[in-house]
Amino acid sequence: MRHRQQEYEVVRGSERGERVATRGRRKAVAENRPSPDERTHGQTPPAGRVLHVLAHPGDALGATAAELFRALREPGRPVVVVCLARSGQTDRDRLLQVIGRGGTWRRTAESLPDGEVLDVFALSDAPHVEVCFADPAEPPAGGAPAELVDRVVDLLELFEPGTVCTLDPDPDHTGWSAATGATRPDHPEHTAVAEAVLVAVHRAAAGGLPVAVECFRSPAPCEAPSGPAPAVVRYPGRPVALTRAADGQLTAYAVLGGRLARWTERSAGAAEWGERELLDSPELLPVLAVAQTRHGWVHLVSLRRTPRPGGGAIVEVMHAVQYQSGRPLGEWRSLGNPNGNNHDKGREVGVPAVIVDAEGCLHVYARNFGRGVSCRTQRADGSWTSWQDIKGSEVQDGLAAVLDDAGAPELYAPSGGGVLRWRRNEEGAMREVADDRLPLFVAPGTAISALLTGPGRVTVYGCDVRDRMLYAYRTDRASTPIGTAGGEGVGALRMAIDGYDCTVLLQRSAEGAVAVGAYPTEQENAGLWWERTGGSGIREPAAAVDALGRLVIASLDGDGRLAVVRQDVSVSGLMLGGWVTV
Repeated sequence: MRHRQQEYEVVRGSERGERVATRGRRKAVAENRPSPDERTHGQTPPAGRVLHVLAHPGDALGATAAELFRALREPGRPVVVVCLARSGQTDRDRLLQVIGRGGTWRRTAESLPDGEVLDVFALSDAPHVEVCFADPAEPPAGGAPAELVDRVVDLLELFEPGTVCTLDPDPDHTGWSAATGATRPDHPEHTAVAEAVLVAVHRAAAGGLPVAVECFRSPAPCEAPSGPAPAVVRYPGRPVALTRAADGQLTAYAVLGGRLARWTERSAGAAEWGERELLDSPELLPVLAVAQTRHGWVHLVSLRRTPRPGGGAIVEVMHAVQYQSGRPLGEWRSLGNPNGNNHDKGREVGVPAVIVDAEGCLHVYARNFGRGVSCRTQRADGSWTSWQDIKGSEVQDGLAAVLDDAGAPELYAPSGGGVLRWRRNEEGAMREVADDRLPLFVAPGTAISALLTGPGRVTVYGCDVRDRMLYAYRTDRASTPIGTAGGEGVGALRMAIDGYDCTVLLQRSAEGAVAVGAYPTEQENAGLWWERTGGSGIREPAAAVDALGRLVIASLDGDGRLAVVRQDVSVSGLMLGGWVTV
């Protein structure tokens, strides 16, 4: 098949001059670069430039395609794609044709402080959409070498994004041998770029530029994707955690630029929030799991990734405790890795799920290298057990932990064979309930939710990949399709609305909007209507009930800022007020 040549409008430096831009400690020379007003035609742009830092042009049509094209559909949304590895003209032209839909591109050059020159293309009729290609002398190297990290830092300082999308630093294995280790078919340049991005965003956050980060897995080889492919989120789950302290004060947490960010209500039930705090923390991956004790203490669990020279990494499960709202966080401590000291296997530790049981014990669950689940428990006296393999097979990320009627933990995990279930046996050990597998098949990279909804009954919510419908599956075998807002992950909360016990479901809709629906608990047949709230966010929003009994929904907007909306209880039913950005 012949490939049509992409049309460019070349703008030379002598025609437009040069602009010198200073970003903190570095100076970037940008020839012919449109000003912010030119890029948005004089209009105020939507919050949050989205920057895709990738290896190859095909990555934008494969790994990050869904997020890219969602952003492109937003009028005026500034979007930049940067490909850091060497690529052929045919691949470049194809990416420009797909993004530009046959439009004309203006071509300029952008010099970075390290001497690298980017080939920059801006859509003539939408100059806020840019695609940049590097032409390095050497391919990107693994292990996050300083020169590659510096280059990504330069990009962050130049484009000042709110959200950065990149690739998977630790792709899944397809084979293993003791002699050669794991076989990972993903392109090594994908891993190299992702590693550099994760180190660079942490450095940028330390310099005052924290960004939200999303990593995506390639669903197919990037050389010649047939078209924009579904995104596979590497670290699924809610990017924001929302908790309520014993005094009723709400606190929101998120990982921005590898650091823990915290927002706290000025007082319980108040409409005002304190400013964002960036707390001292290790270089965290964009992962955060949260559980509370009956005293209101907040356990925070994340992952730390330390690149090894030449490639690979040491990945550890990290734990810290917030004892009182707004006060200093306890020290981060490593819980090691479910895969022991084998760093190659340890790269594939999954996104943790956490729960505190009725005895005050914290349970941490994570997918292991064998695609089962491992658990580590902090006893009530503060001591820890070792990691225990609690089995399972074909487990995907997106675990959900919940307490049963007696306050004992249950765990639910999506897998290739449906949703698996673990319960505590009479000896106190977690065991998979082999005959309780739920016939719910969710897409990889999709989180499920679980709620205790009745005596001895847990309801699991998830979107089935076979028909893209959201289902409620109960452990008493009841199952009901309950519609969908077009998203894949789902959050769930049980609360009183007008005195009735209700279940509130939350999704990020197909167009990126925060959507909410509610119905009487366990009465799915009563129907559920999804309401687009007017807010947008990164993945599924978080929810909590404030000190006055009102629903509060929180998400990260495209600029990495906390966006909050609260229930208006002056009217009956579930009515939300206006969004507030903190």
